[in-house]
Amino acid sequence: MDLELLDFECSEDAEGVVCWDALAQPHKHHNAALLQEVSEVLAWAYLFNAQGPGRLEDGAQWDYDLQATLHAEDQAPSSAQIVFNPSTGQTTITPLSLHQRIELGLSLSGTPAFAQAFRDHWDAP
Repeated sequence: MDLELLDFECSEDAEGVVCWDALAQPHKHHNAALLQEVSEVLAWAYLFNAQGPGRLEDGAQWDYDLQATLHAEDQAPSSAQIVFNPSTGQTTITPLSLHQRIELGLSLSGTPAFAQAFRDHWDAP
């Protein structure tokens, strides 16, 4: 994969639905790069199928779940709102300060056609 901070693990169910799960906890100096990688992956997914994410059992081609927790020295972890905007192609997280490290989880699932395109594009397992 061309990604440096997101390390995906792959699983497949009996119906051919493939799920890639990534958990990233880089140093706070890599926050911008991490959000950029998430943006690249999700922007690619929207290009694959512009109808966007949705429940696969309802006929969508792909779906995703994105979660973030913020960590700062001498403070308890706090949840954060993380959003990908397909119009701008950017992922934003609030509230975020320069002194916080992001713990991010991204799950991306798709149909067999989506899975093959993902593998081809990202050189994924």
